[in-house]
Amino acid sequence: MRYMKRIRADLNQLLATRAKDGPYRHLIKKWTAISDLNLAADVLNVDVFRSQLTPVELPVEKIKSYLVIAPHQDDETIGAGGTLLLAKKANAKISIVFVTDGMQSSKRYAKSFAETVIVRKQEAMNVCDKLDAAYYELNISNTKPQPNYDDVVKLSEIIAEVKPEVILTPWILDSPPKHRMANHLLYLADKYKPQGNFEIWGYQVHNSLIPNGIVDITEVADEKRSLIEYYKSQNENYYRYDHQVMGLAAWNSKYLGQNSEKCYAEIFSTMPQKEFFKLIDLFYLKNLKETYLDGRSFIKCFEKLHQQII
Repeated sequence: MRYMKRIRADLNQLLATRAKDGPYRHLIKKWTAISDLNLAADVLNVDVFRSQLTPVELPVEKIKSYLVIAPHQDDETIGAGGTLLLAKKANAKISIVFVTDGMQSSKRYAKSFAETVIVRKQEAMNVCDKLDAAYYELNISNTKPQPNYDDVVKLSEIIAEVKPEVILTPWILDSPPKHRMANHLLYLADKYKPQGNFEIWGYQVHNSLIPNGIVDITEVADEKRSLIEYYKSQNENYYRYDHQVMGLAAWNSKYLGQNSEKCYAEIFSTMPQKEFFKLIDLFYLKNLKETYLDGRSFIKCFEKLHQQII
């Protein structure tokens, strides 16, 4: 039974990689019929989609270089911590770029707002050390984000340096504006200077996504929990991610099969980079007011960036 399951998974992977533009695991056929980001997220969450999906097991052990784009210090571990641990075991090169500086307008765990930046940076660096991952940062303000031309250039330079086969970034319809900002910056970095050919694996943070890729993280589940526990400032003062995220991974194991008892999984929306950038064009750029939930600072910044780069 296990042998047949492995053969079926290998066949699915083979079929998924035969597209002329590279591995193509995208499942939705008519994105153009959907125009509103929040409506799209709601529609795609309904069970009519989930019941028809058989996600492909992602070839983590075959990928040699990953770049993770994390809007905040902890997103990378929430969405893909188990996958990154498996990538480390496979001796892959892992790099993580943290988009915002982590500042929080709260003194729950620090004496000043500026000190929250120091605390969260150290937590993130501890996680990178555990993953043997290279640490990068854009340092965009988390409390007053105003991405600029230099941020786009820096991200482009990081991509050129890392030369990733896979870029892990929040799912394109993840709701927080700063998560969409991260994807938008990736789009602009490619417009500024196209960098090679890579896959996009959209990971799960705030929204339930439409999974066409899955990673069984059961063997590293305890290690993932340990990674999340490094973010003590967030676990003890905001949400118990160390508890919630493992529950989510347990729930995701339903995609592994009916007998996936006490298993854990991470799910992804994966696609070639060209398709990802087409979706940015279709969803994000059509209506910046809708994309950024009427956030005027985001809209002004990206309108200026588009004039400078595109």
